[in-house]
Amino acid sequence: MTSEGNKTSAPPRLRTLEQLRDRTDELELIISSLTIFALVTLPGWLFETYANVYTHLSDRMIIAGIMGITLVTGVSYALAACFVVHLMTRAYWVGLIGLRTVFPEGINWSKTPGMGPITRQRFKVTLPDLETSIERTDRLASSLFAVISLVTVGMLWMGIIMLVTLVIAVQIGARFGLTNAAVGIGALMIVIVFAGLPSLLWILDALLAARIPRLQNHRFFAGFVRILGRINGFVYPQRLILPVQLTLASNTRPLIFYAAFTLGITAIIVVGSTRFAAWQSFSVSSEFSYMDATTVTDGFRSTYYEDMSSPKDRLRAWPRIDTFTQKGSYVRLFLPYHPLRDNLMLESQCIDPDEDTSARIDCLREIWSVRINDKLVPMSGFETAERMDINMRGLIGLVPLAGLEPGMHTINVDWNPDGIDIEDLVDDRYAANSRSFRIPVAFMPDYELALPLPDKPLISPEPE
Repeated sequence: MTSEGNKTSAPPRLRTLEQLRDRTDELELIISSLTIFALVTLPGWLFETYANVYTHLSDRMIIAGIMGITLVTGVSYALAACFVVHLMTRAYWVGLIGLRTVFPEGINWSKTPGMGPITRQRFKVTLPDLETSIERTDRLASSLFAVISLVTVGMLWMGIIMLVTLVIAVQIGARFGLTNAAVGIGALMIVIVFAGLPSLLWILDALLAARIPRLQNHRFFAGFVRILGRINGFVYPQRLILPVQLTLASNTRPLIFYAAFTLGITAIIVVGSTRFAAWQSFSVSSEFSYMDATTVTDGFRSTYYEDMSSPKDRLRAWPRIDTFTQKGSYVRLFLPYHPLRDNLMLESQCIDPDEDTSARIDCLREIWSVRINDKLVPMSGFETAERMDINMRGLIGLVPLAGLEPGMHTINVDWNPDGIDIEDLVDDRYAANSRSFRIPVAFMPDYELALPLPDKPLISPEPE
């Protein structure tokens, strides 16, 4: 009775699954179409958001931001590419179904113009019929859609583990003045966990245990393999990704699948890192060999001028003036306060931030030095400023231009002008103990405004 009942209940269940399968094809097309646009625009939104808050972030938040943006950007572009291929595959599949409906007999080999008997015979043997093409295309589209979900879940979970590991490493390293060293150790641990652990598990279980049967009954060996498997199960969300992964791998070519999966993860990290670096840099091209970043360091750079700044310049907490061409007697100079750059320096040579406000301002002035050409500008004239337009705080003051000849002049701004060796005092993340900024200025005063007006108009309506 039970077996007969199962047999009678099986066909309706299969029919229900088949109907659901037909509806999922339409859902795949809708999801692919709507998601492509969102995935392509997501990295740009992340870059803009990161730039807006960059000068407010701590070292831990910057590490988290860089890792998060790199992974999300790589995943977004990889998924967008997969969705494009999936959409094209499904569109091709729909076209094949339409052809089969209109021309159920398929190719009419008796009417193939421009084709000889030898070529016709070769195509009859090699080309699949419409039914086979429809099944293969449907299989490819469904597999690709499953891979998209597999990559998304896996990379997001891995990204969370990487973020937590690096943030904890930075927190510990900062307490000992070894922030960069802690980041390196944390990155090494991530590589060991994500690459070394699965490789070790594969060697012990898939190679040794499979080839040496007595190891399977060895208590210590089997227990060690189980422990590695449980750790690996935490690192990789196996309950979420293994059903999809093993189904695809076991029904295709496993070696090709795992090679493609590994290359896909590597491509996500490479694409995300490259895109993030390209967004921060002027160019990723190697053709600027005669005018590279070192060459333009002491030249004209748009970051120094507020009327020329771009969204990328929000990542640079550099001194700024209003414009390149100056016509008045003073230049307004803004010196941004960047907590990530300045706090450790202030702690090493100044006072506690909870003490007197005037003392704190004096301490901020001490870490800067300003000169116009070779003339020192007193820092006592610089006051605190809050710039909501560029989302920064800092010091603002006036650099005098009176008495200078018209033409090009240079405002030299030095951070940590005394060159105090902060590498031994503060943290290992300081690559240099001072920084110089060279801001070119074109001084072009309006002399014609000071000249007396002529007695007669320059252009007379009647000739004399």
